[in-house]
Amino acid sequence: MPALAHLGIGFAVKRFCPKIPLWILLISSELIDLLSYILFFAPMWTHHGLFMSVVWSIITILITTVTIKYFNSKKEQEEEKYLTRKILFISLILGLVVFSHTILDMIGWPMKVILGDKAMGIPLLFDDSQTIGLGVYTTWPGALTMDFGFLILGILIYIQYIKKTKKG
Repeated sequence: MPALAHLGIGFAVKRFCPKIPLWILLISSELIDLLSYILFFAPMWTHHGLFMSVVWSIITILITTVTIKYFNSKKEQEEEKYLTRKILFISLILGLVVFSHTILDMIGWPMKVILGDKAMGIPLLFDDSQTIGLGVYTTWPGALTMDFGFLILGILIYIQYIKKTKKG
């Protein structure tokens, strides 16, 4: 269930960054969770902490920059100044979408409705560090309102963007 609010961010950002495919925005919004599932058994660090969120965002920016530069056509490569700004913009947006995951988690966590009394906030650094979280997920009404609220708002912003582009 917590994934819904993150997807709402991906949908909403599409309106402001039409050049980025929606599927990339949606994966970026869920990247930290996806990495957590993949790296579940890596015992030495937390994938969901604030520090690691910054690391994942920077890695996303770097990978996006290299990927776009590599796959651009020769014509686009000749327009070096424009291309550099375009690459930087897209890379920063995707990095921010990845980081938005942690912002939403800081609002929602600790997830007591899902994890019970074992629930904790978002670690600032690693597993044993100070945790933060506003605790919206401590009640079912809070969790449902946040998740469906962000998802519905994001989809509405996306639908508005689609209608606008079909008219023009």
